[in-house]
Amino acid sequence: MSTDRDAVLRILARERLCIDGAGPGRTTFISHLGSMPRLVPGPWIAHRDLVYALALANLSPDQRRSLAQAVLVDYRREFGVGRLTLHALPSDLPFGGSSLALRPRSGGPRCLYTWALGPEAAAEPCEWLLLRAQPEWAMDAPPLRRESVETLHALDADVVIFVPSAVAARQVADRCLGGLPYTAHPRFLPHLEGTDNDARIALWPHDAVPSASLSRRRVSAAIIVDAPEAIAAAIHAWADEVGGIEVAEAACPGRLDRPGLLRYWEECERPAILLRGDPSWTGPAQAWLRSAGASVELQLESTQLGLF
Repeated sequence: MSTDRDAVLRILARERLCIDGAGPGRTTFISHLGSMPRLVPGPWIAHRDLVYALALANLSPDQRRSLAQAVLVDYRREFGVGRLTLHALPSDLPFGGSSLALRPRSGGPRCLYTWALGPEAAAEPCEWLLLRAQPEWAMDAPPLRRESVETLHALDADVVIFVPSAVAARQVADRCLGGLPYTAHPRFLPHLEGTDNDARIALWPHDAVPSASLSRRRVSAAIIVDAPEAIAAAIHAWADEVGGIEVAEAACPGRLDRPGLLRYWEECERPAILLRGDPSWTGPAQAWLRSAGASVELQLESTQLGLF
């Protein structure tokens, strides 16, 4: 298995493709809105719906030039980068979220890169599933529920819901906030509808803690959605410093849970899994996947290549 793993990594390292990252002389495939913590200008490829969503964001002039020159792809339509043949598959996320199937033109292992998946995500037979751990299934964490937010709203609580991306903000809004007044950080506002600046519920990015705009809000309750251990600890520390804030943690709604991920893996014809991601999630994820019968190779953050 380790020999096969090394072969996959060699193929990927020698190609001109990066996914959700950037490298000199390489083309970046963006899988979903917010998948790149830093949107580095350069040659971009993305599903057309994602490009349209990015056009609404507050981009720098260099980023906007990259967006104007981005290659738009449709689901299941093949395209090439270097010696790879690729096609995008719908990941059932808002704004054109995509998984990416890739294989060398000259033959070699078929791979499927993915991480944030909705219940209707499209699967495809492959030999390697390049998978990033997510708390919905890695930790079997319960998703945020509308009833929880409704209860806080009924108690007149001032609530901040911390989310990792605009995609997660949209999923929380659609599944948990319908009919409730809410607002959001300016980064998320272009991607949301029906917000109310005076609302007592706010959607907020993980990385905007602390911030001047957050300090101007009264907060009595905080919900942390899909936060790695270090980010969750920072939010807890902020809440302790402010004082009087009840903090809870939950998984993002509208994502695959453990039974859903197992179905997805079966639909991919039970490939070997190259698992990456936050160490606090990959350990439990690896143990659970192996207990379910999967062959799992763990890729530590320190050894990850440009593809990841």
